[in-house]
Amino acid sequence: MKSFVNSSKFKSKNTKIVSSLFLALTLQLSIMVMGLSHSSSPFVLSQTFPYAEAQVDEAFKTYENPKFGLTVSYPPTWSVVELRKDPAAPSNNSFVAIFNSPAQGENDQFAENVIINVQGPRSDVASLEQYTENSLTAFRNMSDTIKIVKSGKDTLGGLPAQQLIYTSTGMEGVNQKKMQVFAVVNNNTAYVVTFAAEESQYDKSVPDFEKMVNSIKIDREAMKNVQENQNQPTKTSGKAPTVLIDGKSYSGT
Repeated sequence: MKSFVNSSKFKSKNTKIVSSLFLALTLQLSIMVMGLSHSSSPFVLSQTFPYAEAQVDEAFKTYENPKFGLTVSYPPTWSVVELRKDPAAPSNNSFVAIFNSPAQGENDQFAENVIINVQGPRSDVASLEQYTENSLTAFRNMSDTIKIVKSGKDTLGGLPAQQLIYTSTGMEGVNQKKMQVFAVVNNNTAYVVTFAAEESQYDKSVPDFEKMVNSIKIDREAMKNVQENQNQPTKTSGKAPTVLIDGKSYSGT
């Protein structure tokens, strides 16, 4: 009988020890979890840093032109002038919108800008390959004022596109550097986006333009019901194909 009591006391004592150890471990784990929840703020910030970068882009304003199927984000300090709303309305130019950066002081000779043109529907805008070939030919024919620095593949609104980087001395007293990105929709319409900056400011300003290009959305259905004879802006004389350089049409031959 005595041994049984001692055994019961021993078991009871062990049970208390185990319970105490379990309680201590539980408390330690709780403290650790609470500590992690408080100390994890830097970790959470580092994990969400990409989203913080995206929020910078979200600060951009949004320009929409539904009839041309265009949506584009642009820097909040820039202004936009819309020149065309209806692609079916007759027009003597292909400018849709111009985005202008604010002047950087009194000595700023040239304000960076982005021009969006939509050329077509036209029978001489048959494919991206043909439009690119015509563009390169036209640029080379203007070798006295324009020099192509780089030409390569790009995307615009999720479509295959061509990128041209070139310098221009067409404006007196200002050496400009420009990037033009264009895509062809429905095998008859060219969407052309051109960024222009003073050559010394180009590298500083081009990241904003690249964000604009990456933000562009093009609704391929928007222009499908626009007939060629409804809209033939800035068409040069004769049957030579035309392309856009700085928003103006030039013969590609």
